[in-house]
Amino acid sequence: MLVYYNVRPEDFIEVEDSLLQIDCSPKEARRALNVLRRKNTGFTFSNTDYKMSIVCIGRASNVG
Repeated sequence: MLVYYNVRPEDFIEVEDSLLQIDCSPKEARRALNVLRRKNTGFTFSNTDYKMSIVCIGRASNVG
């Protein structure tokens, strides 16, 4: 499992690369990254063939 916290637009290239490496389609990777453009969001992508999951947690509107 790979977990990204506090993902910001400058992290998108790295996250997208990780998604593509475990066979996430480019279209689905772009959709997932668009989710992270909003605060208080996130997503999980899993590939059972690779026995791998990627969890992304976006920025939060309140740190407390």
